[in-house]
Amino acid sequence: MKKFIIAAIISLTGLAGYAQKSTVSDTILTSKEEIKKSRLDFNVNLRTSHLWRGLVINDGMTATGYIHYALDKEQNFTVGLWGGAGFDGKYTEINYFVQYQKNDFSIGLWDLFNTTGITTPRVFNYDKLTTTHIIDLRTSYRFPKTFPLRIEADVLLYSGLNDRELNSSNDYRSRNSTYVELSYPLIRDQKVNLNVFMGAAFPINGSKHLYTNKAQSDFDIVNTGMTVTKNIEIFHYQLPVSATAMWNPANKIARIQLDVNLF
Repeated sequence: MKKFIIAAIISLTGLAGYAQKSTVSDTILTSKEEIKKSRLDFNVNLRTSHLWRGLVINDGMTATGYIHYALDKEQNFTVGLWGGAGFDGKYTEINYFVQYQKNDFSIGLWDLFNTTGITTPRVFNYDKLTTTHIIDLRTSYRFPKTFPLRIEADVLLYSGLNDRELNSSNDYRSRNSTYVELSYPLIRDQKVNLNVFMGAAFPINGSKHLYTNKAQSDFDIVNTGMTVTKNIEIFHYQLPVSATAMWNPANKIARIQLDVNLF
């Protein structure tokens, strides 16, 4: 059934792209040269699952949307929304972010709000004992093309009890779980490209981090694998697709994720 859904969506997307190029419009057309570059944009993906830093956030078909607006002409500063929803209706998430990116460096502040399993989500609740929001500081840097290693470092600055524990004063303190990932494109600028990655997690405070199901753990390899990418041409429309194989040695899980970037 999943294969049928994916095939149908891909076919419809290709036909829509073909129809847009072949049908006669009754409106006044604007040439590509006259269309201004927009600061506002959005993207839609279909995935067979939603994986995040070695965790399986949703273990089924997922649609994700990404809306972003550039605050400056150079489009280095952006604000936006990222959201996901499972086809079965069980997984729902909406995130807010502000991000700066220039050349190969990026830094962003994300507010993650996963409402899966919550009957009445409290969207404006940020109380440290009851909130389901997570404030995530994200940074990354990719070295020059001669050695294009990418380094990512992310720290959970604030969260509810998911990333807190009692300290010696019997007060709940944040563990500030930290995730660090190295990735490298082994094959690039080809018809099919290959990227490999490895991520580790540890708490800045406390006896465990968010990315493990162990009772206690101060360091773990939580995310290893590879991603293969290519463009599939359908009626002259380039459809980016990828396949990710992920292993989490700490939690002893593995997944294959297929991802289609519709636009």
